[in-house]
Amino acid sequence: MRRTLSLTVCIGLISASAVRSADDKLAYPLVAGYGGVVPLPKAAEQPRKGAKVVFDATADAKPADANKGLVRAALLLNLYGAAGLKADDVKVVVVLHGEATKAVLTDAAYKTRFGVATNPNLPLIRALKKAGVEVFVCGQALGYKGFEQSEVTGDVPVAAAALTVVINRQGDGYAYVPVP
Repeated sequence: MRRTLSLTVCIGLISASAVRSADDKLAYPLVAGYGGVVPLPKAAEQPRKGAKVVFDATADAKPADANKGLVRAALLLNLYGAAGLKADDVKVVVVLHGEATKAVLTDAAYKTRFGVATNPNLPLIRALKKAGVEVFVCGQALGYKGFEQSEVTGDVPVAAAALTVVINRQGDGYAYVPVP
């Protein structure tokens, strides 16, 4: 006889104070303000030196929010920091395309196109790059989305295509993580 276990989660019953107390427990050891983690020093499968990952970011974000792919990279770095490792103990690449393409626009272009005073992704991109993360934007997606290369922040190189970044990095031994 098979038994099944049913678990009901009442997300709607979580109070604002419970969310705040969870946020208070988050750590940002390598990328301040983004990708907070709960330190778990005794958890199984801790981060280890030498990992290489390419984040394939296509996720959209509201104009006032940071892109999920960039935040995911910050979270990975903060996991490493919470485990006592350094940013250079992991190699991280983020390639943005599809709906994520807009994350690399200059403040002026972002304001013109989305009505938001500043691009919320640019401080995060600078923090990631400072931590050694490579961030690329797909040149093909720029064209398909109607963005000019001149609208791209100087902090982000334009790749021939997201496909070339992903294929090249996988050939170099990077793990592939999609961020749809």
